[in-house]
Amino acid sequence: MSYYYGIGPGKREALNLLIGAIIVWIVGITWIYYFSPSGLIINSVLFILAFILHEYAHKVSAIRSGLYAEFRLQWIWAILTLITAFLPFKIIAPGATVVYGFADEETMGKISAWGPITNIIMGLIILPFAMLYGFLITAVYFNAFIALFNLLPFAILDGRKIFRWSRKIWAILFMISAAIYVVALLTVI
Repeated sequence: MSYYYGIGPGKREALNLLIGAIIVWIVGITWIYYFSPSGLIINSVLFILAFILHEYAHKVSAIRSGLYAEFRLQWIWAILTLITAFLPFKIIAPGATVVYGFADEETMGKISAWGPITNIIMGLIILPFAMLYGFLITAVYFNAFIALFNLLPFAILDGRKIFRWSRKIWAILFMISAAIYVVALLTVI
């Protein structure tokens, strides 16, 4: 039996997303290489969208599979993410979209894949504009990093569930994310 729970956030989820978005934004602004007021504003919007759309892709995919899903801030990861804003290595994982209900490996793999796929698509859409407007390369890099980090096949990350479901799809997503990441990194250097 499948239920539709709606995609709009409840009060708790909205608050969790807001706090998560602020933490992600703080990490994102530490990567801005081209400083200008308009660059800061545009990149800030793109950082927040990268995070929220990643989580909502999981949620919508879960709902379409007849499951309930909600973004939850995970305080240990949120604090760790915030701390890494001031370190050379970053972690962008202030929480996770928690899926409730029974789902097999394939369903969970597909739900998990939609987050990184969203960031890959965002990075690819922004990339041509970044070639024209250099300050946008940070948003490409940011999206590629979120996808790549989440594709690591460990712990609670998306990559573990995708890897268990389909190593081929995991490898394709990982290689595309890595390629975008390298292109963005080489453009910044």
